Amino acid sequence: MTLFERTLLNHLLRGRIELKVTGFDMESFERAMHRELRQRLDTIECITFEDDGVISDTEKIKAIKLCFQKDFCF
Repeated sequence: MTLFERTLLNHLLRGRIELKVTGFDMESFERAMHRELRQRLDTIECITFEDDGVISDTEKIKAIKLCFQKDFCF
């Protein structure tokens, strides 16, 4: 993420900038978010219930962290 993107994100999060999106379909957005979250939960479930002989708890935690870091790492 560039310095400009970080600055813009900080201003948006603190309410210093108001963003209006025209033509936004909230229902489609909610469906897309539910699909994304369901996929993320399915991935976490697969990691969590993997046989301990195949992957240790420490490796499971690292794998779950990676699921979030790739999307939310600034």
